[in-house]
Amino acid sequence: MGGMMSLRPPRTRRRATSTRPNEDWRGLRGHERGIVGIRFYRSRRLKSIHFRWVGGKNVYFCVMGTKLGQLAQELATQNPWWRDPRWRTRDLDLLEVENSGLSYRSGVLGDLSSGCLYLLRGPRRVGKTVAIKQLVEDLITAGVPPTAIVRAAVDGWSARDLRSLTQNTALPRVPSGQPRYWLLDEVTSVTGDWATQVKWMRDNDSEFRSSTVVLTSSNATGLTEASGQLAGRRGGASNLDRTLMPMGFRTFVQQMQSPETPLQPQLPLTGLHSPAAAAAYQDLLPRLGDMVPLWEQYLSSGGYPLAVAAAHQGRQIPGGFVEDIFNIVANDAFVASRLGAAKEMALLERLWETISSFANMTKVADDLDIRTDAVTRHVEYLRDSYLLWQCPQKDGRMWAGRPKTQDKIYAVDPIVARLPHLRNAGRQDIDPTVLSEMQLGNAIRRRVVAEQPHLLSDDFLFHKRTPSRKEIDFVCDHLGGVAIEGKYTEGSWRSEAATVNASEWAGILATRNVLDTSAGGDRAWAVPAAFLAFLLDT
Repeated sequence: MGGMMSLRPPRTRRRATSTRPNEDWRGLRGHERGIVGIRFYRSRRLKSIHFRWVGGKNVYFCVMGTKLGQLAQELATQNPWWRDPRWRTRDLDLLEVENSGLSYRSGVLGDLSSGCLYLLRGPRRVGKTVAIKQLVEDLITAGVPPTAIVRAAVDGWSARDLRSLTQNTALPRVPSGQPRYWLLDEVTSVTGDWATQVKWMRDNDSEFRSSTVVLTSSNATGLTEASGQLAGRRGGASNLDRTLMPMGFRTFVQQMQSPETPLQPQLPLTGLHSPAAAAAYQDLLPRLGDMVPLWEQYLSSGGYPLAVAAAHQGRQIPGGFVEDIFNIVANDAFVASRLGAAKEMALLERLWETISSFANMTKVADDLDIRTDAVTRHVEYLRDSYLLWQCPQKDGRMWAGRPKTQDKIYAVDPIVARLPHLRNAGRQDIDPTVLSEMQLGNAIRRRVVAEQPHLLSDDFLFHKRTPSRKEIDFVCDHLGGVAIEGKYTEGSWRSEAATVNASEWAGILATRNVLDTSAGGDRAWAVPAAFLAFLLDT
């Protein structure tokens, strides 16, 4: 039957039992007297057999050959840098980036500390795999031996396959004392308790414990649960949680304009309504004729790299990419939906109609003739896939959501919000005024999370209902006493500032093209949304 080797016992396993040895395992016939039972644990990449001996000892054997060999072959295919110094010139993902005409590199995996375990989260198709491969380039350039870098796309693997990958699979040799880099893509798509396996390996495998590990994920719930299990096993560096979201407006402008165009410095989060901010807004005024069209292009195409590349080349959003996003929603986020595709798109369209108001789940359900819990469940699916975020109502003087009130919901990107219309022109498109409000909220979230990554899984951005039942779009403890209103106006704006002027916050009304910072004290200013997003966003 081929060679055999002893394995540590897997903790996560599916069992099929038999009371007598399988006659095919002829190499084991000499041990039959000691066998009182035989159990088989199966995996797509690994076959193992568990024997219980008369003395009570558990012994684990692995049938070598096809499964571990298949895994080694897959790794050799996924890690071309092991054998080919020119691998990047043949890598389809990196070639797509090179041919896009963009100079964009997210930098989300910069400054990794040796021996730490990092979690990289974000929606699918946002560029996590490209970021992993760009990290490989950077590591090799920095002198890391190519064979010390192991990347595996583990989507659909079992939890036991992860153990087999690190402990039983033949890997190229590395120089003595050189720790490995393990780059595992889409780890929350692994079936079974993958976090327990990773925890066990960090506790018991000294080589894996000393390795630098990057785990990527497109599922919020799975990664949040795993973070608790992995506590104390990730290393002592800061910024162990990384987030990659669609490009911010500042980066979008940089990609759409000449690389030589100077960028004004970002404003501090707490300095959006200050003398320095007023000067920065005034300095952008000569660029108003360029910035407004760029903002409205951004409201249409969003910040997914492939959509930005199309905008840079003067093309419409590619139909194939629209279908990719649809498949992410229908076949990944809504995989447990039990609604038909047409009903799913109708639900998505109806949810995005609430962006500038409140998400009344009962009313949405009644309009679509489905159950309220089905609507709530689909909102959770979208949130877990990083495609939607919720903006709760602020609770009195506390920076927390007010119980038993309706949240506002926002899409993570215009393409997600416009998806029903992009697939079917007969469905209603989203008004630019609504998209402008949504993208300002996304800009605040991106910036806050960039500076404090742990806040991604917490509520920190709120809307406020006043005693007169008026609404302020965005308030946040990190904005230094400033409230932001999405008023995409071209004309008179002061009457629309009445609500925020009556509040405890200094106000900024994000207009289409009106700039007025003449009001003193905490009185509201009018600032073009493009200027505000450019100086605030990442």
